[in-house]
Amino acid sequence: MTSEYKKPLPRPAMNPEVSKPFWEGTKKHELWMQYCLNHNGHFFYPREVCPICWAPQDRLVWQKVSGKGRVFSYTTVFQPAIPAFAEEAPYIHALIEVDEGARIIGNVIDIPQEDVAANKLEVNQRVEAVFEDVTDEWTLVKWKPIGEG
Repeated sequence: MTSEYKKPLPRPAMNPEVSKPFWEGTKKHELWMQYCLNHNGHFFYPREVCPICWAPQDRLVWQKVSGKGRVFSYTTVFQPAIPAFAEEAPYIHALIEVDEGARIIGNVIDIPQEDVAANKLEVNQRVEAVFEDVTDEWTLVKWKPIGEG
């Protein structure tokens, strides 16, 4: 962890209380997602109503999820829009479908640079969440490939 982190940090500004359990989980290196008691399903990003069935907040609970899933889709970023990410390019930004069904975006790490540049990540590749403590206040979720087991 470094206090010299130079990339943008999350800014949960609209209603920080809604996403607070997610960020508290990341600090413990755990992945937490909201679960709707009406339709019995997880979803992400945190919000005040279920995006599937519009259930109100009192029907939503937070659950720890496995942190494992599959690459649903991805792009290789060669020219980042934010200059602070230029030193990492090329890198993979992916949509991950966790085993519990919700989808979350994040960077896929621990792939040889030549494979990243050649777009060799496979859709459906198994991945698991890893956590990067970037400051004393913030821990970010990233993803790394794992075997099928």
